Amino acid sequence: MTILLAPMEGLLDFPLRDILTRVGGIDRCVSEFIRITDQLLPERVFTRIVPELLNGGRTHAGVPVRAQLLGSDPSCMAENAARLATLGPAGIDLNFGCPA
Repeated sequence: MTILLAPMEGLLDFPLRDILTRVGGIDRCVSEFIRITDQLLPERVFTRIVPELLNGGRTHAGVPVRAQLLGSDPSCMAENAARLATLGPAGIDLNFGCPA
């Protein structure tokens, strides 16, 4: 069985991901969403929301973190996903509109 720590806006931020993965039992994480609107975001936005990108896409405990992008413009999402991919996340989760 694999345990995935799912994203929850306003709750599952970097400090909580760090604490929970240090406790153990979690196999993978997904970050809170990075909102994509109409522009290509600078790298600093991605690393601010997903600081694990500065650690090979993993928490300090070594758990892989997928970065989540939220948006509705396919072209802009693709451009930002390509930029994000250069930062080495464990994966990229594309969210085209969660119910929240």
